[in-house]
Amino acid sequence: MENGIDRLVDGWDVRAIRGVGVSEVTVGGTVQLHIGSNGIEVHSPAELTAGTETYPVHASARINLDRVTQLLDQVVAEVRADDSGALRVRFANGWQLNVPVASDAFGWTVVLGGRHFISSVPGGGVRMSDQRMG
Repeated sequence: MENGIDRLVDGWDVRAIRGVGVSEVTVGGTVQLHIGSNGIEVHSPAELTAGTETYPVHASARINLDRVTQLLDQVVAEVRADDSGALRVRFANGWQLNVPVASDAFGWTVVLGGRHFISSVPGGGVRMSDQRMG
């Protein structure tokens, strides 16, 4: 697709973010990764895998947020959204951020250029839009 998101057999490849470094990490009620003019917002519990260790991460519960800040300057190697609603962000250093399906909330949103977005839906699934709803 021309918006930088390509359909796969069982999900979506967000190629527009590949090869770009994380320029800012913001933590509040959510974890936000600013990647060039794009961004990833994590609203629900996630897991950060660094080497052989996996850490639960959750912004609103204040769990392992010091680990999330270590993503600053890391280059994104792959962003994949499964049709189930799970998100996987793989970094060039081998680290990986996984956001599983959230049963009762929007788990994550990927925004491209402030316009196009793809997000999980409560209970599973993915939705896309040409315009960000705010």
